[in-house]
Amino acid sequence: ATKKRDRALEWVRLLADALSRMSTDFLDLSSGILPLWRVWGVEDGRLLILPQTLGDIFSSTAEEDERYQNISAWVHHGIHAPFTLCDQMGQLLYYAALGFAPFADRLTREDSFRPMPITSTKTQLSAATASFIHTTLTLSLTRQRDSAGNRESQKALTTFLAQTEHLQWNLPILEQKPKREEYLSIEACQRFLDGQAKRANRKIFWRKKGWIVITIVLSVAALAWFTTSRIQLALTPPYTAGMSQVQVVEEYYAGQNSLDLQKMEASLAKGTKNPASMEVTNLFVTRQTRQAYEGINSQVDPNRWLSEGKPPLVEGTFLYGVADLEVVQQDTVTFMATGTLFTPYSYTDEGVQQQGLQGIPIFLYRIRQMFTVEMGKRGWYEITDIKAVNVEFLQQLDVPTQKRF
Repeated sequence: ATKKRDRALEWVRLLADALSRMSTDFLDLSSGILPLWRVWGVEDGRLLILPQTLGDIFSSTAEEDERYQNISAWVHHGIHAPFTLCDQMGQLLYYAALGFAPFADRLTREDSFRPMPITSTKTQLSAATASFIHTTLTLSLTRQRDSAGNRESQKALTTFLAQTEHLQWNLPILEQKPKREEYLSIEACQRFLDGQAKRANRKIFWRKKGWIVITIVLSVAALAWFTTSRIQLALTPPYTAGMSQVQVVEEYYAGQNSLDLQKMEASLAKGTKNPASMEVTNLFVTRQTRQAYEGINSQVDPNRWLSEGKPPLVEGTFLYGVADLEVVQQDTVTFMATGTLFTPYSYTDEGVQQQGLQGIPIFLYRIRQMFTVEMGKRGWYEITDIKAVNVEFLQQLDVPTQKRF
């Protein structure tokens, strides 16, 4: 790039020709390129190429910046492996012409390895030579494969030699190599570097802090979705909207008979306590667990059982629910519900038979429960209060069973 600058093309072609004749074992292109401290120029124009073992000594004793300038600055990531030495030869020509490696700058490497176009730097190079260097460093993967094929990287240099055979190199000797900053006075270069800085810094930002932004966006989106869904749910009328006061009470018991706690609470105003919630929840969990593990619906609605003529129950099932329901209005907002509760367990010890049972024990109770049903603010009737259920033991049934098929 200085005192031998006028013969740079000749020297790079000489290096490419020498490398094309070497074995893969000697070259040892583990980093993808040939570290520059393995190549030495002799005053008479010859080249001395050191083996990798000696190159490793330089690498182990060099400072970090020196290692970067001799190896890392020349590694062009994301290119076709057989094309790497052709790419490095193009980088050497770029270095000789401009005084700096095309991919050494951090922002250039962050900007998908886009070098400052040599065609914009107003060098004395011929247009054909400058265009060849720029094209070599920006070649697409498809064209790299077309050029190098699947040959060994050093063998692909024969293509580089053929393409540079007739190129003109008319750059003068320099005492000192130019600095990258000197090209900022050229408008096209300044415009390119400004754009590159924006692209690179944006990429750096997303790599370092993108996860924070994504996490915040997802959190806000999740919160917005949750809030919106909760608001929509709160504003959605229950299925009991439009029913009469008596129907609202009846739907409460329909939910109890199906062990559907949500259906029960659809009839309730916000904040109204459901005295049967714990019992219904426990029976629901029992039913669903047996459904999952045994494939059997263990709960039978007594209303269905009665309508079918009281058939034997399948082994392992039970009756639960309120039958013979009657809802009587007491005043404008108060209603008395009475019915027969069928349950697989006893609430009292009265009349309980422990011996001689042949089937499934089912306990019957007469229940009385007071409800307050009022018009809510949103325009439908809701249960605003439920008194504790009053139960009176009626009898214990010994329901016959049948085998489960």
